[in-house]
Amino acid sequence: MKKYITFFLLYLFLNSNLFANENIIDSINIDGMQRIDKETVITYANISIGDTYTEETGNNVLKNLFETNLFSNIQISFQENILKINIQENPTINLVKFVGNSKIKDEDLVIEILLKERSVYSRSKVKKDIERMLSLYQRAGRLSTEIDPKLEMLDNNRVNLTYEITESDVVKVSNIIILGNNVFSTNKIKSIMKTKEKTLLRFLSSSDNYDPDKLEYDKQLITQFYNNNGYPEFKFTSSIAQLKTNTNNFEIILNINEGDKFNFGELEVESKLKKIDPELVKTILPIKKGNLFDRSLLKESVEQLKELAKSEGYSFIEIDTNLIDGSEANLVDVKLVINEGPRVYVNNINISGNTRTVDKVIRREVSLTEGDAYNKYSINYSKDSIRTLNFFNEVEISEAMTDFPDKINLEIKVEEKNTGEVSLGAGYSSANAASLNMGLRENNFLGKGQKVKFDTSFSNTRTAYDISITEPYFNNKPLSLTSNIYSNFTDPTNVNYETEDIGFGLSTSFPLSTDRFFEIRYSLFTSRVKANSNATAYENALAGTNTVSQLGYSLAFDRRNSRYKPSNGFNLKIIQDLAGLGGDSYFFRNSFEFNYYKRLSPRFIGAYKLQGGNINGFNDKYSPLSSNFKLGGKKLRGFKSGKIGPRLGNSYTGGQYYYLTSLETNIDLNIDAFDITTTAFIDIGSVWGLENPAYGSIDDKHEARSSIGINFNWDSAIGPINIIYANIIASNKNDTTDNLYFDIGYNF
Repeated sequence: MKKYITFFLLYLFLNSNLFANENIIDSINIDGMQRIDKETVITYANISIGDTYTEETGNNVLKNLFETNLFSNIQISFQENILKINIQENPTINLVKFVGNSKIKDEDLVIEILLKERSVYSRSKVKKDIERMLSLYQRAGRLSTEIDPKLEMLDNNRVNLTYEITESDVVKVSNIIILGNNVFSTNKIKSIMKTKEKTLLRFLSSSDNYDPDKLEYDKQLITQFYNNNGYPEFKFTSSIAQLKTNTNNFEIILNINEGDKFNFGELEVESKLKKIDPELVKTILPIKKGNLFDRSLLKESVEQLKELAKSEGYSFIEIDTNLIDGSEANLVDVKLVINEGPRVYVNNINISGNTRTVDKVIRREVSLTEGDAYNKYSINYSKDSIRTLNFFNEVEISEAMTDFPDKINLEIKVEEKNTGEVSLGAGYSSANAASLNMGLRENNFLGKGQKVKFDTSFSNTRTAYDISITEPYFNNKPLSLTSNIYSNFTDPTNVNYETEDIGFGLSTSFPLSTDRFFEIRYSLFTSRVKANSNATAYENALAGTNTVSQLGYSLAFDRRNSRYKPSNGFNLKIIQDLAGLGGDSYFFRNSFEFNYYKRLSPRFIGAYKLQGGNINGFNDKYSPLSSNFKLGGKKLRGFKSGKIGPRLGNSYTGGQYYYLTSLETNIDLNIDAFDITTTAFIDIGSVWGLENPAYGSIDDKHEARSSIGINFNWDSAIGPINIIYANIIASNKNDTTDNLYFDIGYNF
């Protein structure tokens, strides 16, 4: 008996293995291939030799292949352990055409579609493209437009795809009805909306076109308006857009519930961050008890808290905003909970769009590296640093998700601009002949961030040249090196001497911290004054040659919120130079520059600027005239450069002491998209003092000069354009004014 049972079990085992072997895939045959090879089809099918074939396996193969949108038909069979897949490839698109469209151009439709020439045809993609094009027509108010795709079969499995478009008329909004409003008038609510009613005066506008998406946006604007004016319970009870009978016009009916008017109640701040004091936070936030409820102040408060947290070193914070019924009627208590958020790290930093500038020039301005903790302040600072280079029209830094929940990629996209500049400047003055300035600059030499400059200026009395080269990152470190040589020859009219300065300079600068910078420099130059035979006594006193060997330094503090276009904060620069380390001139010179910026309103930024200095000789020597301070031009606008203050004959000497202060504010013309900056200014300044008694009786007393005007800067496509118009308020009779100044550069 036991023997029969053993044979029976062995029989079952052998037959089960034989049955299993019948479903093993020993071979895969692909038929119908034209462009796609066999291995690619097998990869898309996600099947391999040796797999067990079942009905579910076949269904998965069909699903996987159809999802590629590469095939119009697929057939599968499994016989004698051979999996046969018969495919019919989708054709490639030879040409895409649009027929019947006159209101929307072909190029606008091409932007909307995914299927383009040389792509693989797919019915599902055609359907999606039609939906996108119809959405474009809908936004233009042509709601009844129809699009019918047509195929023209060609040889080699190619097709021409034609979209036959039947454009409908524009659907207008003839009437907007507001129901339920008691606090604000219907006209006030309509003024907030982007959708407008059809009138005879709007025949050139599209604001009266009916667009359901724009209507939804209008509802958001109205809700925001009520929420910002004391009505947090505002809501729409219904919104109806109905087509009027026998017309092509829509009537919009909005039924609203304004709710009750509320004021702010108690403000409670709960901070789980040690460095954030809740009581201090209450004093700086704009939310005050008893004031009208304004939801926009909640958003502003959150932004202020984020900035405060950044300044205290917190990069990852979460702020929960809770609105609670107040203890008194019609009051809303606000509770803000500040907590540290989850940390996120930088995975990769990717740079694109830099067709000329090498990667390292951009990367060295980024204060984060791969592996660092994500820090929004550092990202904004890096973006500002890249923009400050002035190599790019656009700079965008975005975050991209990765396969890791705690890591992101930084995507830096730039758009190159022309950094070479040929400049041509001219000045006009009713009191003086015109002057001409020319320059050749390359701020990104060979795409490596190096600066090369050649400037020259000509007038009937002066010729000057200045050549300089700057390497901003010497030896791949934040160490800037600059060298320059210059020449300045003047032959003033109506005086009996001429002057010539020739010299060279070297300087290096480096950061001490993120907001402190140090520069050390050395210069050596000769200043020669040659008097002719008709020279007067004081003109002969000027004659001779001075050799100046000068060593100096600058210490800068920068606490502005942006070095590109600051709106808050200050920067301070202290400058000192000492001459006498060689040469025959002995003097020391001190000066400073201070700029303070303050946002006056969401649209206006104010600036206060102050600078001043002094120069004095020592070791029984006097400072040479060529080292004196001079004002005019862009420093004290409205006066000709270097032509105010003490004067010997017709030659302006500059002075031992000077100051210059300015009040400025931008003029908001809503033309930021064109990179145009317009500034209203008031300048007050003076330069005075000559210590050498050999010059004789000269008017070198302090006397304030002032001007008021407009400064127009445009970074145009051809190059920078700068125009200054100033009206003189106070001047000295010896000053040369320059009411209108302009310079134009050409980029290459």
